[in-house]
Amino acid sequence: MVESAQSELEFLGFALGDCTVKLNDKEAKYLRLVHRTALELAVQNHFGAEVGGFWLMADQIEQLRKLSSYYSTEEAVLVRKTIEAYLTAQMENT
Repeated sequence: MVESAQSELEFLGFALGDCTVKLNDKEAKYLRLVHRTALELAVQNHFGAEVGGFWLMADQIEQLRKLSSYYSTEEAVLVRKTIEAYLTAQMENT
């Protein structure tokens, strides 16, 4: 009997870097907030000084996604979209 091989890879996180985030004008209002929060949550030199950088790990990404819960219903939608666009841009940059 052959068992299907499952990947043992697990997403850990990524280093924050310069990137271009695609947003509309309403969402762009929240970009600075999202970026600053990501920097506050990120762990500096998580993999040592040789690798360096500010690393946003899976736990911090989960926390960042909760940021929208602190806003009104209308704003929360925009904050969520901004967060996802920011994370997408960061991932494309790596």
